[in-house]
Amino acid sequence: MAKHIQDVFEDKARAGDGAYAVAFALLELARAQERTATQLKHLGLADAATPYGAIEALVMQIKETGETIANALERDD
Repeated sequence: MAKHIQDVFEDKARAGDGAYAVAFALLELARAQERTATQLKHLGLADAATPYGAIEALVMQIKETGETIANALERDD
């Protein structure tokens, strides 16, 4: 069964081959960057059913709640 190139690089890096260690580190950094970008996308528009991302939707809910509280306090006066 063929091994993924990253597995080959990891094996050689752990065996002490410095060139493969650098290459493996770069592959790991690239993988981490991809995961970070994916998670950041979910904070933005992503594939949401609304035109708002998670942060925008949260801010809108906070604003709406604040307005509801303010309106309730005005009626009590």
